[in-house]
Amino acid sequence: MSANILTKKIMKEINQIIHLTNSMDRLKSILKNGFYTSYAKENFGDKNILIPMISFANILFRDIGEREVINYGNYGIVFDREHIIEKFNLNPVFYVKNGSELENIFVQNLQISIIPQILHKAKEFYKQTKKEKFSDYIELNPISEEEKKLLDTLDSDVNDDFIHSVKIIFEKYFVNTMQQVLLLKPYKIEDKQNETKIAYNEREWRKSFLDLNYISEIKPTGEKNNEYEKWIKTPKPHFANKYILNFEPSDVKFIYVENQKEVLEIEKFIRDNLKSEIEVYTLNYLKLRENK
Repeated sequence: MSANILTKKIMKEINQIIHLTNSMDRLKSILKNGFYTSYAKENFGDKNILIPMISFANILFRDIGEREVINYGNYGIVFDREHIIEKFNLNPVFYVKNGSELENIFVQNLQISIIPQILHKAKEFYKQTKKEKFSDYIELNPISEEEKKLLDTLDSDVNDDFIHSVKIIFEKYFVNTMQQVLLLKPYKIEDKQNETKIAYNEREWRKSFLDLNYISEIKPTGEKNNEYEKWIKTPKPHFANKYILNFEPSDVKFIYVENQKEVLEIEKFIRDNLKSEIEVYTLNYLKLRENK
């Protein structure tokens, strides 16, 4: 027996993607209206940020529960992994070690890409004021010595086409880094009870929307961001008119709920509202079936 075949026999391939939720009402809303996007609190470097997302987990049923890997609710919609990642254009989350050099690189890339995009403003500043240092007149924290030097060595004679080319290059650099940040997650996180959990074990897949952008708790000026505070205080879902992932009943492998009474309730809801049939089980039954 080859090593490859042996590995496949020992390691159980997880061909399912699950969206977990914490109430029957939310489960019904998803089935009827699709997945709504909301901002979720994450950590980026040493800062709190909000990322717009719809999350899924590529895990086994045994890993769901209060003392298990994931505890986001006792209700779930289960899809075939390959089918739904193509339909929704999902991507696996990029886990990085907390406080690592790699995590810092993403922070630095965003910061470095901002200054070259405002060189045209710096040139206009020098033309109008004849001041010596443009960096003394901007509020951006942090700003490196290299970035200050770039701004302060500029003058009113620098070619506009050159400035425009630099701006376009770093705009793309900024957007590419932003797309990566929307999929970034620390290896370890603290839950609502301030207990440390290994986020990596959740095997998260995510749908994000670049035009929504992420929102930082602190502005580049060092001030509190009012937009961050607004969304933190706004009940979810945050977007119910756009940024929705719709699907057909035929896309769903099955659904799970807490107990047999709810099985009958959700089956009736599906027949009445979706005019369709979807298999429904309890989570305990799926765990037992998985272990056979």
